Amino acid sequence: MSIRVGIIGCGLMGRRHADGYLQLPDRAVVVACCDSNVEAAADLARQIDQPDVRVLPEWQAVIDDEAVNAVSICMPHHLHAPLVVAALEAGKHVLLEKPMAMNLAEARLMVDTATRVGRVFMVAQNQRYIAAHDYIKALLEQGAIGDIFAVRIDGNQLLSRIYPPGHWLFSKATSGGGVIRTTAIHKIDLLRYLVGEVRRVSAFQKISGLNPGMDCEDVAAISMEFVGGAVGEAFFTFAARHAPISTATGELTVLYGTQGMIHNVGGWHVHSEVIDAYREGPTPLNLPREDAQQSFQREVRHFVECIESGQEPLTSGRDNLGTIAVVDAIYESIASGQATDVARIE
Repeated sequence: MSIRVGIIGCGLMGRRHADGYLQLPDRAVVVACCDSNVEAAADLARQIDQPDVRVLPEWQAVIDDEAVNAVSICMPHHLHAPLVVAALEAGKHVLLEKPMAMNLAEARLMVDTATRVGRVFMVAQNQRYIAAHDYIKALLEQGAIGDIFAVRIDGNQLLSRIYPPGHWLFSKATSGGGVIRTTAIHKIDLLRYLVGEVRRVSAFQKISGLNPGMDCEDVAAISMEFVGGAVGEAFFTFAARHAPISTATGELTVLYGTQGMIHNVGGWHVHSEVIDAYREGPTPLNLPREDAQQSFQREVRHFVECIESGQEPLTSGRDNLGTIAVVDAIYESIASGQATDVARIE
């Protein structure tokens, strides 16, 4: 029997989730599209082009619909916790677009609710579903570059070129923060996956003025210390007119190891002292360039598989507590002007 899905929030992310379900016609069917912008919901319903897709302006109607047994929530960040808790309490499985929450307390509430009601709760951290990142993780697990002792990540966008003035992402009240919570969180989660947990952070922020009306950070510089001993630096901005470094994914990733190095400048490269094929220096891996949508398709497929099998998702709410804990510590460091320990997740 197909899983019946309601999509709550029919903007860019809602459309990407919908496409993922459409790739699984025998296993999932979208039965409701919900958005306060009814035109956006109706437009997505037309694109889905399946019979009897309901168009709804209020999310509560999706939650109350007993015909819906799973939801994709793609709403402004301040609405995540109340929507997720309501959906779980109503017996729905939940795929939640990142970031998981406005803070760790909200995140814990969602995880505790999912545990109590016995439903799948997954966070859409799509970078873990990029095929190249799986390949890199496999190399690391083989010991290709030895022990990682340092990492660098970097991301450059101009938010005002992507979204119109007044968009909810420009407001801390609805976004929970700027480039850190919205974009850096992608790479922070990926580093947890590739390198391990973060022990301590130190961070600085700035509002550039290049995104009119934005009241939260659009520039951030972050230092990290990992539990395993590695150190790292991260620079992210929503105020870059151009991306200064050409990379395989549009964001810089560099992993330094005792036996080599991996980076994605001009495509993924590896230098390894222990694998013959990569001994001569940075060697192109020639991994196929994927459309970002393919990671969303894999992400949605994994969600459906977890509902079917009962397994815990790779990017479960429980796992993502660690990512939110790092983000909270970053904001705490900015506020205090001091290095801040990341809350331990038991």
